[in-house]
Amino acid sequence: MTDKLPWLGLRSIPGVGIVLGQRLLQRFGSPGAVFKASFQDLAAVRGITAAMAKAIGGFRDWDKLEERLAQLTAQGAEMVTQDDPRFPAALKLIPYPPLLLYIKGTLTPADSLAVAVVGTRGASYYGLKAARRLAGALAARGVAVVSGLARGIDTAAHQGALEMSGRTLAVLGCGLDVVYPPENLKLYQEIPEHGALVSEFPLSTPPEARNFPIRNRIISGLALGVVVIEAGVKSGTGITVRYALDQGREVFAVPGPIDSPTSTGPHRLIQEGAKLVQDVEDILHELPALRKAPGPLFAPAATPGRVAEAPGFIRPAPEDPLLPLLGSEPLQLEELVQAARLPVQDVLSRLTLLELQGLVKELPGKCYVLGGN
Repeated sequence: MTDKLPWLGLRSIPGVGIVLGQRLLQRFGSPGAVFKASFQDLAAVRGITAAMAKAIGGFRDWDKLEERLAQLTAQGAEMVTQDDPRFPAALKLIPYPPLLLYIKGTLTPADSLAVAVVGTRGASYYGLKAARRLAGALAARGVAVVSGLARGIDTAAHQGALEMSGRTLAVLGCGLDVVYPPENLKLYQEIPEHGALVSEFPLSTPPEARNFPIRNRIISGLALGVVVIEAGVKSGTGITVRYALDQGREVFAVPGPIDSPTSTGPHRLIQEGAKLVQDVEDILHELPALRKAPGPLFAPAATPGRVAEAPGFIRPAPEDPLLPLLGSEPLQLEELVQAARLPVQDVLSRLTLLELQGLVKELPGKCYVLGGN
């Protein structure tokens, strides 16, 4: 029997979840000692029923657990327990730490310098761009980006980190062999090469709604701070924020348009004392440990027609009269023609040239925004 099996066995006992599992570890010192304890000693632990004590003492399904570990290996994944040196030290200190994690990829000591970027699944173009830019800027400074691989802000955060060749950790609300949401298959495949997929749930666990609040405490627990970009007042993101506060993490919020429903969450957080974030320096200033990070992974090179700013931020040089009219919010062709006071064909020709230069991006519905963001 491998040293990992008692950990897996402890999580397999009906009724022994995160809280009781941790309580048993505190009482007996290790999962192996739990399975060797007497019925009387087990039943004396607060919350452990007679049925649970009997199940622990009579547990014999070690062969099935061996099979589960073999299935994990076949998936290119592994199990990391609390006594493994790779287990994130910060997670051991949070209330209700996971007894074990399933990972696909790698966890490194450098991942202790991490920031979580979270927000709504129904993100706007503004929110997606902000998440991508901030995550990219963090990654360029050697900071790992943590998120939940959900649609919207989470997806943009992972993409931003990967675009800057940085590390990113995706905490799942399902088993490691379940791709959710399915449209994130490419990200699911890329992240283990530049970080890790992380889950507390066994293989084949479906993405049930009850799993996501549980996983959110790990998202915040892995990070020094949590950045909120677009969220409702009552949302899964709010659960992550509550965990972050309980865990002593810093909370940041990116403001949004005042008429957007998804701005209510970040604006409420700012009113309640969260740090307002306009750029990556606002985050680094509040988290001194990050200022000691390895530093930029590379210096962004200037591109013809662009002026390089901070890592992950590029603005166009103002040679064309259309550029000052465009920004992060989509502008329809008709609105652009009126604002530019130029013929439609002239505007279309200019837009085509600017798109080829990467300075402008066309969105569905003949809408345009600045490119390179």
